[in-house]
Amino acid sequence: MKITELVSKIQGEFKISPFRILKILSKIEDKDISFYLKESQVEISQRTFDFLVKHLKEGYPIEYITKKVSFLGNDFFVDENVLIPRIETEDLVILAINLINDKGIKHVIDMGTGSGVIAISIKKQLPKTKVQASDISESAIKIAQYNAKKLGVNVEFKIGDCLDPFLKEIHEVELIISNPPYVETSFIEKSHLLSYEPRISLDGGADGQNFFKKISKYSHLLKTKYLLFETSEFTVKKTAEILSEIGKIQILPDSFKKERFIFISPYR
Repeated sequence: MKITELVSKIQGEFKISPFRILKILSKIEDKDISFYLKESQVEISQRTFDFLVKHLKEGYPIEYITKKVSFLGNDFFVDENVLIPRIETEDLVILAINLINDKGIKHVIDMGTGSGVIAISIKKQLPKTKVQASDISESAIKIAQYNAKKLGVNVEFKIGDCLDPFLKEIHEVELIISNPPYVETSFIEKSHLLSYEPRISLDGGADGQNFFKKISKYSHLLKTKYLLFETSEFTVKKTAEILSEIGKIQILPDSFKKERFIFISPYR
């Protein structure tokens, strides 16, 4: 169908402006919005139309349509096997890079790496730093490996839960970073906006603290490490309390001034 027909059809069904329709279309087809303004008679495929409707009707993420997300200036492949990285996680990586530079950290691990954006972004910025990453999902690890190769960095990926894949080398690790599952189960069940993303990457249990309770059990191995975690602004104080026996806790804000990150440094 022609672009004019598509806009008319979508506008009538969803009551949204032509500009918003074209903006979404430009993301799906990876074209500048000006293309559609100049080429009003261009043909739009049925597949693109169906994706557009699915996005508007069901909230299906555009990133899973395009199989691409931009993160700190690099394009990463994503699909329904991995979480879509948010801008807050860019803040987490920037904090990590500053910490690595400040403390002269040589060895970093990223737990629950998903598409690999954290580990790969750190390695790309700091190529001399040893970076390892893990995920419980074999499908996620394959995507992370693909992204590392695509972006030309050497990150070692392991399959496993929490710290388990790194126990043999934990004495060498200086910084542990993670954007773990921290969303409360009840919120996931109520929110259609999260229904397409892998639940294993989101669900932190009834109180959102399952991962943090698990990592706290390794506290005897972590008292000499730096740790940096992303969590929810609504449960960050609860998370801080759970992790307080590991080391000195700081709660840090994201770029929207929301209390989002837990930074743990050794007691000295």
